[in-house]
Amino acid sequence: MNKKSITPTINLERKKRIWFLAKAVLFIGGLFAIDNFKNQLIEFGIAEHYLRALRFYLYADLWISLIRLGVVYYYQRKHKLSKGVKNNFVLGIDHIANILHTFVLIGSILFLFKIDPINLITSLSIVAAAIAILSKDYIANMINGMIIMFSEEVMIGDEIKIGEVKGKVSDITLVNMHIVNDDEDLIYIPNSMVLTSQIFNYTKRAIRKVSFDFDLKNELTTDVEAVEAHIIKVLKEYHKYIKHDSYVLRIIKINENFTSLKFQFVLHRHSEVREKDIRKAALRQVLKYIGDASSK
Repeated sequence: MNKKSITPTINLERKKRIWFLAKAVLFIGGLFAIDNFKNQLIEFGIAEHYLRALRFYLYADLWISLIRLGVVYYYQRKHKLSKGVKNNFVLGIDHIANILHTFVLIGSILFLFKIDPINLITSLSIVAAAIAILSKDYIANMINGMIIMFSEEVMIGDEIKIGEVKGKVSDITLVNMHIVNDDEDLIYIPNSMVLTSQIFNYTKRAIRKVSFDFDLKNELTTDVEAVEAHIIKVLKEYHKYIKHDSYVLRIIKINENFTSLKFQFVLHRHSEVREKDIRKAALRQVLKYIGDASSK
């Protein structure tokens, strides 16, 4: 992962920590005022159930944020992760925290209007069941999204293929997975489809093999070694990412006028370079080689 992709996430995490500290000071101050000046506030004209609703919100929201930070910090320390780098587990914890924050806000609003949430849920159980049935696909996507995040079989940054879609995972939400393909198109795939489809994860395979096919006129393939040497030479800026003894140019098929070839090489396991960037650079040079050779 390059520095450009890490920097925005680092800034986001830094903002989250700063926001938590500011919120903690504000919320603790609010709780202190409610607990120590309750009678004065009531005399001032603030209804007691308003204070109770506010106290519930401040207390619960603060604990959720604190636990979220603690869990993420422990996970990053345990797995020695760089701060700010996107990770499935951290993403899952963020989504759970956001859901809990929403429930706390709804509960506080109910307390504000003197409505007991438990009694409300009980009295509206039939309506709640109907809503659950109507939104079952959305709920299924949410559950599947959480499974994907915590299983870590597919992680943000992985190069994968699902059905006919191939690209890099840019994000995973509670509804769908975001994939950026080679044409820089952003594709959304529902989480339910992700779990029920066959997935090729190129990032997690034992070796990171890059290959591409191309055709040459038969008169240009009299010296295959020269073609191979030319491609290797033009990839010199990527040599540090490639195993030096892994270059192979193979003849796949010989037709009447053209010969089909496949060029392959293996990237180092943790190379930061994207496979499509090297493939694109090599293919451009192959086309240039064909054009130069044809003009002679």
